[in-house]
Amino acid sequence: MSVRQFVRNGPLWRVIAAEGVSVAGDWVLITAASIHVFRETSSTFAVSALLALAAAPTILLAPLGGTMADRHDRARLMVLSDAIIAAVLLAGTALAGGMLSLAIAYAAVLAAAASAAFHRPASEALLPSLTAPGELGRANSVLRLASRIAMIGGPALAGFLMSGNGFAVVMAFDAGTFLISAGLMVTLIGRRAPSPVEAHESALRAALAGWDYTRRRREIAVVTAAIAVTMVMGAIISAGTLAFVSEELDLPESRYGALLAVEGAGAVALAVAFILIGPRLNLLLTGTAALVATGAACASLGLAPSLAWAMGIMAVMGMGEVGLQVAFSSYLQQQSDDAFRGRVMSLVGMMAALGRLAGLAMAGPAVDFAGAPAAFAVAGLVIMVSALPVAGLAVSSGRRMPARA
Repeated sequence: MSVRQFVRNGPLWRVIAAEGVSVAGDWVLITAASIHVFRETSSTFAVSALLALAAAPTILLAPLGGTMADRHDRARLMVLSDAIIAAVLLAGTALAGGMLSLAIAYAAVLAAAASAAFHRPASEALLPSLTAPGELGRANSVLRLASRIAMIGGPALAGFLMSGNGFAVVMAFDAGTFLISAGLMVTLIGRRAPSPVEAHESALRAALAGWDYTRRRREIAVVTAAIAVTMVMGAIISAGTLAFVSEELDLPESRYGALLAVEGAGAVALAVAFILIGPRLNLLLTGTAALVATGAACASLGLAPSLAWAMGIMAVMGMGEVGLQVAFSSYLQQQSDDAFRGRVMSLVGMMAALGRLAGLAMAGPAVDFAGAPAAFAVAGLVIMVSALPVAGLAVSSGRRMPARA
């Protein structure tokens, strides 16, 4: 597929646009809900509980979401998940005031996360059928770029909406984003149905078959494990960076925002570079390099003597994050049989969510006991060690046929 064909691939761009709008809606909702809960309770614990609640459906519903993505029309599943959450949010606008406002905020976040547990596996499983195998890296790079922009713009938009309006207005706006996402996907319904799971097979049995498939495919299991390890260690870095800025660099906590902005800029820059590289991207070598770069950046962050050094390191970290997402998503999509692709991608999402929760639970004791520099050094070293099995895959793959985007 040439660059011109890629640009003119309407179905692919609709999936990318739908995913970008959906991610923006998620970030608008979770940010606005956090603001609303804190305004009502003045409790950090209440906000933390809200954020933890957002991760629960990814863990609990991922097996079912992946199974449905392999059993049903994937575009139809995306449309239904968006339409249902839009209806839930619109219904919630009528109840958002008064004593139920807090409960509605928690319920809205839970419902949106539950919707994403079905939408994301279907989207990721559908993507390879809409583009040539050699263009998967480019397609995922555009997708990550759209998602990153949504992650930047969503919270800013939520803050603007909450500054002069109530949470009900945000829910109504967010419902609109999901309806737009559903509208983008309607024309793809029936375009291509996945290989059906046996009709008599229960959802639980089908989900377990997906686990067994992932376990037996060594290349998929190795990459999934590397993602999980990175999420655990990355959560320690994320949770400890604010303390590092305040205690080690002796700077105002507001500088933490500057670090996050630079990290996002690094991610966007590498996503653009990957779009230009296109099919020349070697997925396993890129994933290995991204693991090493991310690990080295994490380990060196604690040694940064100034904000300028820390900003440079965070830019590398952002690049590493996008490198991992593009290379490993494309590789898993490429290596997974179509009949199991939804379950593989949902399992990866579940492992990533579990890893992040585990890392957040470890972060406080690790940073408090050992200090941010030591905790960051250990986390970075573990990420770099996780690159070794992936490098082994890259070498063995290179002896046969390199996995390219």
